[in-house]
Amino acid sequence: MSKDARVDARNKVRDAAIALFAQKGVKATTIKDIARAAGVSEGALYRHWASKEDLAAALFAAEYTALSHSLREAAGSGPAPQRLRRVIAWAFGLVEAAPDRARFLLLSQHDALPLVPDGLETPVDVVCAIVGDGIAEGSIVDADREALAHTVIGAIVLNIQSHVYGRQTAPLGTLADTVADALLRGLSTGKGA
Repeated sequence: MSKDARVDARNKVRDAAIALFAQKGVKATTIKDIARAAGVSEGALYRHWASKEDLAAALFAAEYTALSHSLREAAGSGPAPQRLRRVIAWAFGLVEAAPDRARFLLLSQHDALPLVPDGLETPVDVVCAIVGDGIAEGSIVDADREALAHTVIGAIVLNIQSHVYGRQTAPLGTLADTVADALLRGLSTGKGA
């Protein structure tokens, strides 16, 4: 099998597994389900992952750390309040653009988050850095950086969770400014807003 064919097969497995894990959960999904959906043999899956749990953990770590890079890019440059506003809009947009990916990350985090290797940048690290920059530049209130970052992340995650579970029916994209405004009223010093 050529390198391109192997990469294509891995991508098909990734996409199929994420969709199934998002729809059914890791526990209810079988290796057979993933293999069938990806169009590969069960043996091919077992050659790369010892179990569906190993596959789920590997996918979570890869997706979670890739999310960090995307968040950093979405934040861009400029004053921290503006960067946080862009992070919120981007995160809500991700849910609408890639609902299976967002649902998988949300539903898998409790089991898989402790398995993410140390030293990899996480979305929490990205938000903490932006908040820290804001404190240093005087645009974010001078308080515990991690507590403020967790407040931002909590607002994002709880709105996404409500959307995923059908409790929040408004499109998240329409709520990004409302959530950002509410958060930034409490976090911002007024400089760079």
